[in-house]
Amino acid sequence: MAKTSTTTLTGLVQTAYSKAVEFSFQPQLYFAQFAQYKQWSINDGDPMPGNTVTFTIFNNLTAATGALSETTDPTAETLGKTQVDVSLAEYGKLVTTTTKLRTLSFANIDLSVGRVVGDNMGVSVDLIARAALDSQTGSDYIKYASASNATGVFDGAGYRLTAADVRYARNRLARGNVPKPDGQFYVAVAHPDTIHDLRAETGNGAWRTPKEYVDPVEIYNGEIGAFEGFRFVETTNAAVETDGASGTVDLYTNYFVGWQASGYAEGLPPAMGISGPFDAMQRLMNVYWYGLFGFGELRSEACYKLYTSSSVGANS
Repeated sequence: MAKTSTTTLTGLVQTAYSKAVEFSFQPQLYFAQFAQYKQWSINDGDPMPGNTVTFTIFNNLTAATGALSETTDPTAETLGKTQVDVSLAEYGKLVTTTTKLRTLSFANIDLSVGRVVGDNMGVSVDLIARAALDSQTGSDYIKYASASNATGVFDGAGYRLTAADVRYARNRLARGNVPKPDGQFYVAVAHPDTIHDLRAETGNGAWRTPKEYVDPVEIYNGEIGAFEGFRFVETTNAAVETDGASGTVDLYTNYFVGWQASGYAEGLPPAMGISGPFDAMQRLMNVYWYGLFGFGELRSEACYKLYTSSSVGANS
């Protein structure tokens, strides 16, 4: 008996594609949210276009612990300052699509490209912000896990982030009179792998149930709770150096941040845009993000870093 089937009418049945395109998971802005902000306008001419942006920090006066003379005027003290420059640079990313692709694709190319470019803007700006904190390498602002003195001895998972490390970092910031960003807590920014180790620690003084804030306003991106004087922010944007320790052990940087650890200077804020078509037949369209801005280290004493490995990282 003759039957008409998919094998006899070949070509009529084709592979179907879902138009619901999935995207890679991307971290949000984490490091950028702690930078001290300073904006300038080309129209105002301050500073002149092409210049760096200068942050001015006034020095403290010496304490007045001696009694004044009843009949003699005190000697005036000179006010001092420290200035830190943050250079502006152009950053951006561009994707160009054709009319044919946008017309024939089963996916919504315009929407997809916009989403991908937007995600790239977010992660790029945050990594540029993190670089300002990574730039401080002085021994006064760095500690190595397990009382070691170099990352080269990290030969496994035993060099983890601990509660004792967190308490030590708080001491370093507090003894330097570093102000707290919100007036109550410093900020710790760490990778999920090292947060895992901290929360898995047992015994007295280990991680406890995070503080529930009375006033939940101004919760940071990625914030998971407060512990030992720090509001903890978890992000995969925290630096991980593959095989950065001994052998093939991955090296993690944990950041403990106070007020004005880094500065952000903005000429033109990072933003997305569409340009074109500029080709002869108007077939090309550009989706991009662009910004004129910069991040820089502002106060070295306001950032303390701890290098660790992790029990759930690469330790072979």
